[in-house]
Amino acid sequence: MESITNLQYRMISDYTERVQRLQRGSCTSKLMIDVVNYIRHHISEPITVEKMAEALFMSRPYLSRKFKEETGESLTDFILYEKTEEAKRLLRYSDKPITAISSYLGFSSPSHFSRVFKARVCITPGEYREKHQ
Repeated sequence: MESITNLQYRMISDYTERVQRLQRGSCTSKLMIDVVNYIRHHISEPITVEKMAEALFMSRPYLSRKFKEETGESLTDFILYEKTEEAKRLLRYSDKPITAISSYLGFSSPSHFSRVFKARVCITPGEYREKHQ
């Protein structure tokens, strides 16, 4: 019973965090909505700016430039941010092995996943899971 209550609390916390992120960006453009939707629908694949630009019927340089103008960050950094956020959710709420999460998120190897995760979160995926369970 206690583990179910803890899971519910963590799910509510995650949900409110997502809503807060959406509210912060309440003046989002169609481009941002399209980019976020593309990433969320393809989160389990290796996402490249080229593939995204093609799917959104834009050139890669145009998409990258417009995204950078609107957000101040590169599209590649944003893709890695979204994948890291999904990894954090999976590490918190699932018991999947880190290698499976790495593969699911389309990273080329578990070591690449760990390097990206540690660079963005400042701890390894294993340490993050330990800390949040």
